[in-house]
Amino acid sequence: MLPRLFKADDIRKHQINTLKIFNENVTEVIESEEYDVPFSSGGNNLCLKISLVKEFPSEKPLLKVVPSVIHHWISGDGDITTAPGLLNWTVHSDLGRVVQAIIREFQRNPPPLVISHSINMSPTSPINGEIRASPVNYQTFTNIKNFSPPSHATQSTSFQSLAIPDLSTLNLEELKFLSENPDRQDEFIDELPLIKEQNKALDDIIQQVEEMAEGNLSREDKLQELQKCVGTTIEELAKLAFENERLHTIYQQLYDKYAPRNIQGQLKIEAEKADKESEKIAESFLGGETDVDKFVNDFIRIKTLSQSRKTKEEKLGQQLDRLEKAGF
Repeated sequence: MLPRLFKADDIRKHQINTLKIFNENVTEVIESEEYDVPFSSGGNNLCLKISLVKEFPSEKPLLKVVPSVIHHWISGDGDITTAPGLLNWTVHSDLGRVVQAIIREFQRNPPPLVISHSINMSPTSPINGEIRASPVNYQTFTNIKNFSPPSHATQSTSFQSLAIPDLSTLNLEELKFLSENPDRQDEFIDELPLIKEQNKALDDIIQQVEEMAEGNLSREDKLQELQKCVGTTIEELAKLAFENERLHTIYQQLYDKYAPRNIQGQLKIEAEKADKESEKIAESFLGGETDVDKFVNDFIRIKTLSQSRKTKEEKLGQQLDRLEKAGF
């Protein structure tokens, strides 16, 4: 079976069609290059911006959410980079399904908006004999090791939304303990919702791969059977091709033999043979080797045959000439 070939433009149009089929309110910004897909998430109106590079679909599309949100699929530049559909992107992927999966993820788990705000940090004060600090925000977990308590009575600092919100629930002693114990750090990271979600997504992918592998193995016997059938069919085809070639050779020989011009030429040859035979009969009679009755019967019979062949050859030639002039 021959593979079906598509032009690059046709494949690109097909991908854009899947975008419009699997998603609502798709807006074309630049034809075949940029598209917007608005959607709602957790009460916020978001827009997924899609940019198709020149090499698309050989290269994956560029996706970005506006306004910016915090999600483990989104890089520091605001681009969606680690969504499963993009990580596993191939020329056979469906753009529409990938975008649909991303929007559903944001709708099921609404990400917080990246909004700049000021956080006032109050001085430490003893509570029930224990020194506590006001909640401290960190953008990355590595900042724990560089932690130092605030030195001013009141300090106002501008931060972006938390990358690890769970850190804000820890007091100063818990943060110090966490920074000094790598094992506790690992446990803390494993318990983060984002890490749990990534692990779950990884487990789902592994399960899908295992199911695909099992499905492929279950089809192995059927595939081998089909391969045997194909081998048998190829052998039969080779035999038929050989027989066809043999019969074609025989046909060509018969075609040449019974071609009208060949028949005309053969009639001419046979007429000449009959003339020669009649001359031999006449010479035999003149030499006294044949009586009158036998001579007359044989000579008339051969001359009649010769004349009949000449007449047929002449009429056939005239008919063929007319057909050739008529374009046949």
